[in-house]
Amino acid sequence: MSEDDDDVGYRRPPKHGQFRKGTSGNPEGRRVEQERFASVLREELATEIVMKIGDKKVKASVLRGLTRLVIQQALSGDSRAITELMRQINRYFPERPTAEDSSLPPSEADLKLLEDYVSRRSSNPTQNPMEGQNGDEF
Repeated sequence: MSEDDDDVGYRRPPKHGQFRKGTSGNPEGRRVEQERFASVLREELATEIVMKIGDKKVKASVLRGLTRLVIQQALSGDSRAITELMRQINRYFPERPTAEDSSLPPSEADLKLLEDYVSRRSSNPTQNPMEGQNGDEF
């Protein structure tokens, strides 16, 4: 046995398994990261194109051009375009009740319904509101 073989052991690898001096431990270098689909799509949607609107040629993004196309298809009666457009409208512009909607005066039918309810409750305060006037459930 030579002296090199005696040095093999815990935390002492054999000479043939050690890195050579002056040589990188990772000669191929770091792998190039692949482009993510989302970043490629974002770049492509931001790319400017020339659109023809009427007699004019206008520069716009691909995203704006596609949006305009879907709207035009929906207006021409394409049911799939209408469905997709309505889905996107509901997603980005959800309806919220406004103060103006809640401040409308009640209709005559609403007032009559409320009066009937109040009179029934005041005449029999222990009655369950889910039961009818004769004690029958609805």
